[in-house]
Amino acid sequence: MIRNWLAFLLIFFILFGTTHTLASEPEPHGYIDIHNVTINLKPGYADVHVTYALDDAFRFLILMFGENDVKTKLFSLLNFENATLERMDFDSADLKVYETKPVYGDGLYWFPAHNFGTTIPNLTIISNQSVQHLENVCKIPNGIVYY
Repeated sequence: MIRNWLAFLLIFFILFGTTHTLASEPEPHGYIDIHNVTINLKPGYADVHVTYALDDAFRFLILMFGENDVKTKLFSLLNFENATLERMDFDSADLKVYETKPVYGDGLYWFPAHNFGTTIPNLTIISNQSVQHLENVCKIPNGIVYY
């Protein structure tokens, strides 16, 4: 049974040319390329929507072996410590991030400064006070107070 899987994977890589891709210069993030991140600040948490692209050859492997590696890679690139995955598919994911803190108990919340594990090409931060659009961001240097 294992021989059949190994033979199948070998034929797959040969037919679809991934041997050339593997031999070429490695990309900084491997098989995933993040396009947009939207952080929607809510009372006590943040909804994060991320859009990305996966290499075509890797999409097939996800169908066979599951999406755990994509989830791990996504969490590593976004670098949120206290987050849960709500939904994920081949080109986007939704997370709930519980890193916000109440400030003085007056209905104000603090989303702390954050360092991403990569450069985010397009970042949108939405609160009930404003919408910020940022490009090529690797961190949110200052926290955000919102209500």
